[in-house]
Amino acid sequence: MKRYSNSTILLFVLMCLVARSADAQVGRGKFGFGLSAAGNMLKGDWKTTDLGYGATADVSYSLGHNWGLVGTLGFDSFSGTTSLSQDVLSTSFQGKFAVTYDFLREKMIDPFLFAGGGLVYFSPRLDNGAALTSGKIRSWDLTANGGAGLDIYVSESWSIMLMGEVVLTRNDQIDGVDAGAYYDAVARVSVGVRYYLFDRSTVQRILDTVNR
Repeated sequence: MKRYSNSTILLFVLMCLVARSADAQVGRGKFGFGLSAAGNMLKGDWKTTDLGYGATADVSYSLGHNWGLVGTLGFDSFSGTTSLSQDVLSTSFQGKFAVTYDFLREKMIDPFLFAGGGLVYFSPRLDNGAALTSGKIRSWDLTANGGAGLDIYVSESWSIMLMGEVVLTRNDQIDGVDAGAYYDAVARVSVGVRYYLFDRSTVQRILDTVNR
């Protein structure tokens, strides 16, 4: 009797986790954990700007149907030269949340849109390590971000992510140069992988184990 009761409780919990989005996900995971590598470009006030790089880690959650949430932590590195021909390296760290919309959730290739906001911390320096901003300048700010991408599902548990993103700031100091005309912005292209939990086969294996 006790074994039956425990099995019933576990089955109820699992059904609550997956039932809300089962039809839309075709067994794909409700939770996802991803890693991405990125190439980026800083639109600021430097004389020249080189292609930068970055990396992110994310956690996603499906709200059911076509909607979802994603939280991201990552960094970007930018380089270029100032109007005085000084070599510059600017590093930023950011955290953000976004709402996602999937167009073809039941298909192997799923295009999506996302939009959200976050917080960025930046540290622009010359290549010799000297800081370009003084302690009087706030080294963090709020951001708004949005973009589009593709989820290419190679299995129920894994997908390859391709994304293009624009990050808008309310700060003209990410590049260490305050020209006063426009806020700095970042364009980013990334590729990554994501692993999903609670896919259909995983739930079935748990239920099979409980019922043995």
